[in-house]
Amino acid sequence: MKLKGRTALVTGGANGIGAAIVESLADAGATVYSLDLATPPAAASMRHGVHALQGDVGRPDDIAQAFAAIDQAGGGIDIVVHNAGIQRAGLCGQLSHADWSAVLRTHLDGMFLCASAAIPRMSRQGRGGSIVAISSAAAFVGLPGRAAYTAAKAGLVGLARCLAVETAAHGIRVNTVAPGFTQTPLIERAMADGSLSEAWMLERVPAGRLARPEDIATAVRFLCSDDATYIMGQTLVVDGGWTAQGIGNAPGWLRQETASTDTH
Repeated sequence: MKLKGRTALVTGGANGIGAAIVESLADAGATVYSLDLATPPAAASMRHGVHALQGDVGRPDDIAQAFAAIDQAGGGIDIVVHNAGIQRAGLCGQLSHADWSAVLRTHLDGMFLCASAAIPRMSRQGRGGSIVAISSAAAFVGLPGRAAYTAAKAGLVGLARCLAVETAAHGIRVNTVAPGFTQTPLIERAMADGSLSEAWMLERVPAGRLARPEDIATAVRFLCSDDATYIMGQTLVVDGGWTAQGIGNAPGWLRQETASTDTH
């Protein structure tokens, strides 16, 4: 799965799954641009020569500036991985519209803006390309208290399928990767605030462990490689068997909260 001579943009590349994707693509020989509100660790940038760009994926001007920087380098764009994402927990009726909008803006608007910038460039270049959005197993298993997140992640699957059909004739492949519970700062914050527990997650994963960011990065690298040139509009689920088992019961704190708001 070599990517030598190709240029990649990874959103949300400063930590967690995004940082692992940056490392994996760079290890495969790609020139990698990391777009994030934060800068990637200095060691990663120095090791691979990763180009750190700062910006908000939900802002059209920031996406335009990121692609302008790539244009200026003269190597074109071959790979886009939209990984940036945020989480806001709360039951419907309690979750604010501002939180709902922020989640959809980062996930869905971010993918739309990146694809809108990348697809015309890839088409003009005439050498195809790969666009991968990081969805989630939550797109297929309802998680109470995660309405915005599950809606956004399911939306990415639908958007990718549509874009795949639109761009296949140009050799552009659009797919999604759907991680299960993964050891990332997002999950760590959820465990810290009590909205998720490690025991509850592990009960639902036949593999008996949480995913490592590298597990997800390997799947992304495959979809970006020449080994996946006939895969279009698909979702690669990397969840240790969680969705195959199909258990998505609410954790105790949500069951109690739901009961307290029951009007029957």
